[in-house]
Amino acid sequence: MATVRISLVTAWGVIPAIRVRDMAEALAFYRGPLEFTLAGGGDGETHSSLTRGDARVMLETAADHFGDEYNAAIRERLGNPSSIALYIEAPDLAAFQSRLEAAGAKIVDPLAERSWGQEEFTVEDHEGNWLTFWKGLG
Repeated sequence: MATVRISLVTAWGVIPAIRVRDMAEALAFYRGPLEFTLAGGGDGETHSSLTRGDARVMLETAADHFGDEYNAAIRERLGNPSSIALYIEAPDLAAFQSRLEAAGAKIVDPLAERSWGQEEFTVEDHEGNWLTFWKGLG
C-alpha cells in the first residue's frame, strides 16, 4: 500500500493573527467595509480565517488555545494600540478608500504616493489595528 503525504505548507509564508474581543463585531468590519471574504470560522467561533485577493489574515478571540502565560498575555494586550501596520496589496485604492470613508472607517493616513514607488493609505480597524492598502506605481 502506498503512503500518502499531505503537505502542511501553504502558498502563504506569513499569515498575521489579529486578536479581537468580539468575533462577530470583527467579522462585520472585516467582511463589510474592509471587503475580506470568510474562508473559515464564523461569528460564534474563536478563530476565523479571511482572504482579500492574495492576502490572508486570521482573527482570534482570547480563547484558551495556547499555554497559560501566552493566553494571559493575549488578554492583557487586547485593545491596546500598536504601531504595527499590515501591508495588503489592493487595486483601485481611491475608490476603496472612498467606500471605507462612506462606511465611517477611520482613515489614519489618506491615499498618497510614496518615494519608494507605491501609493497607499492606512485604515484603523475597530480594535485599533492598522491596515495599509497599497499598490505599485507605474
